[in-house]
Amino acid sequence: MTDETHGPTGAEATDGRSTAPGGNSSAYGESLADVYDSLYPAAGPAIDSMVGFLQELRPAPASLLELGVGTGRLAVPLAKNGYRVHGVDASPAMLAKLHENDPTGRVTTAVGDFSALAVEERYDLVLTALNTFFMLPTQEQQISCLRGIHDALADDGVAVFETYNPQVYHRLTEATTRIGHLAPDALLLDTIQVNQSLQSVLVVHTIMSAGGLRKVPEVSRYAWPAEFDVMARLAGLRVTDRWADWDRSPVTGHSEKHVYVVERQNV
Repeated sequence: MTDETHGPTGAEATDGRSTAPGGNSSAYGESLADVYDSLYPAAGPAIDSMVGFLQELRPAPASLLELGVGTGRLAVPLAKNGYRVHGVDASPAMLAKLHENDPTGRVTTAVGDFSALAVEERYDLVLTALNTFFMLPTQEQQISCLRGIHDALADDGVAVFETYNPQVYHRLTEATTRIGHLAPDALLLDTIQVNQSLQSVLVVHTIMSAGGLRKVPEVSRYAWPAEFDVMARLAGLRVTDRWADWDRSPVTGHSEKHVYVVERQNV
């Protein structure tokens, strides 16, 4: 679960460090930028499937805006496949790592808070992947983000959201711990607590390595599919498709995630 943010100057955003969502995702990114690529590899079948999914919607060389671009896990492969990619992220450390991963400078970026997005350019695709949308901690900020996406879309553009299935966390009635491996000498311990009434998930990432112990909190606010549909309509958008993964598999109660496709209502 994470938030992913250099370029055409067509997309500008307010300083992410000055607001609650920016503070949340900026702190998260600043703390995890050095290990993020170990957590979420930038190659493999999942990346190929995502690129193929977007190619079917709007083929390259379409223009693409990624909100929460992070270290470029998705943006760099998309740019290599011919997309004109601009990314926004609240974390300068994440963007610095993106530039290392993109030495040719294909991806352009800006530091910013995507809940208060203001754009000069309009895009064929807007991508908000890997649960980034849920890192906006209130319904009002999520609606504000959707309104910014509405303004950022070209008339025939589409927005794509990848989120976790709220049921995955909503059904957790007590604190849960999960263990993962970052490297031969590093472990990741995630402690998860859910507030069902607030639709809120707190994950404390504890990284244990030879360099010591580090704790990074992450807060997300999940929206149920029906609520997402209503918020999109309030922002002048409409959901046209919802899938369980980039392979367009159907959503079931056991799906780990949701992939939404959204268009302007006037399309």
